[in-house]
Amino acid sequence: MKINFSLNGRNVDVETPSETRLSDILKDNAKIGSVHTACNKGECRSCTILFNGDAAASCLIPAFEARSSEIVTLEGFSKTDDYHDIMQAFEETGTTLCDLCRGGTILTIYSILERFAEPDEGQILDAFRGSICPCTNIRIIIQVVKKTALYRRRKRFGRK
Repeated sequence: MKINFSLNGRNVDVETPSETRLSDILKDNAKIGSVHTACNKGECRSCTILFNGDAAASCLIPAFEARSSEIVTLEGFSKTDDYHDIMQAFEETGTTLCDLCRGGTILTIYSILERFAEPDEGQILDAFRGSICPCTNIRIIIQVVKKTALYRRRKRFGRK
């Protein structure tokens, strides 16, 4: 089966069996380094991408669903101002992320902030339920999300 999709802003054509996981296509065909497959159940977030604008576990997406979709990985997202805002918030908390969770954590934070301009703790906890890596903790993630939301408001509206 031939599928076509946008990957980090460029058009990609892949020939693959329909049951192939998108995570495998991204790793094996597109050579995307930020996509890992640790659990293959969508729980660990190590394969998280932005799939048509929403954070999604690419290990749960069969190839046929990727047809005509827009996919952004950490490699593409790292070129945005939003990425730099999130990284600034992590730096200010003195936290670094491991390679396994970095992409999933950053893209999930972005996804939260796209849905909620000022997310509350419950909204953040819901987005990260069951998927916090041992390299950090949810309290730090909450701080980072709130700091990044503040940076975004200041840039967009010039207010706190």
